[in-house]
Amino acid sequence: MDKIKRLSIPNKVRIIVISDIHGELDLFTKLLEKVNFCNDDYLIINGDLCEKGSNSKGVLQYVMELSNNHPNVFVNEGNCEALIDELLNENPQIINYLRNRKHTLFNEWLSQLEYSINENTTIQEVKGLLTKNFSNEIQWLTNLTTAIETDKYIFVHAGLEDLQNWEDTNRETAISIPSFLHKSHCSNKYVVVGHWPVANYSLETTNNNPIIDHTKKIIAIDGGNMVREAGQLNALIINQSLDEDTFSYIYTDQFPTYKVVEDFIADPKMSGIITYPHYKIAPLEDGDHFTLCKQVDTKRKLYVKNEYIYQNDLGEFFAKTDVSCSQINLRKGDHISVIDDSCSGYNLIMKERKVGWVAKENNILDESEMI
Repeated sequence: MDKIKRLSIPNKVRIIVISDIHGELDLFTKLLEKVNFCNDDYLIINGDLCEKGSNSKGVLQYVMELSNNHPNVFVNEGNCEALIDELLNENPQIINYLRNRKHTLFNEWLSQLEYSINENTTIQEVKGLLTKNFSNEIQWLTNLTTAIETDKYIFVHAGLEDLQNWEDTNRETAISIPSFLHKSHCSNKYVVVGHWPVANYSLETTNNNPIIDHTKKIIAIDGGNMVREAGQLNALIINQSLDEDTFSYIYTDQFPTYKVVEDFIADPKMSGIITYPHYKIAPLEDGDHFTLCKQVDTKRKLYVKNEYIYQNDLGEFFAKTDVSCSQINLRKGDHISVIDDSCSGYNLIMKERKVGWVAKENNILDESEMI
């Protein structure tokens, strides 16, 4: 790993760590407001500024200005920023990537130039256009560090190899290794990562809050923003002290919040979730709104919302994405967030960071008290 920055951060200052913004500028600026970010803080943006969300170029411009105007703002690269290398190295697969994905930084740049990709577009043509018109942004992205080291912490997007000298970690591993919390490292410092949504570590809960493993000295903070159905954008707050640092977090999400006006009693047989990569299912019993399925990998039986099931050309069944298979008890006066109101019969909601389904028929939400 070549691009490592070493920082000396004074004690008694906050370190704020945010990763996996994924093109969501409004969520990012809202999160900075919620943590009361100020000039005395150290802000580490730990990769994946772009892709998936609708305003990658806005996030990039904002973070560039933020880092230029605040001496204590530092940015690592993630696997999404590494797409710049594929462009500069003229990887022809970039063309297919852009044709199949609506929300990408390169597509936003091309749209700004009023240029559309077609079947005759070449990677050389795209490279020429983007390097000519966005040279400052491309240079900034190529100069991003892969890891930041302080006296107590290593910040890297995805993780480290389990090597005596962690600096020998391969760059591709550092920005794309999966499921780092299930692995280990040899550093005597806490390693703070994003990249892998924290909810992927559990088959039972939909919690998207940061996970701190003091034994392994790993802190995972990716809240699944723009990746999971109920994802959130997390900020890890490290309060440094001369004795022992303390950790806290704040999050923000994109979901409207309502007041509940009528009780709802959950069906106790509905529980569990489907998470990556265990999407393959075998339907057992059809229902009007939910189908009882066996999850092929885990053998668990789960009630999957009908709209979240699809069948491929081979006749195999899969869940379309991560989704709760639970229902949630509600009481009048509760405040909940609505994640998906497009399905028949039930809304997918979140209460105290737990995600599940509630019936629409009782009109339990009061839109006049939308928060």
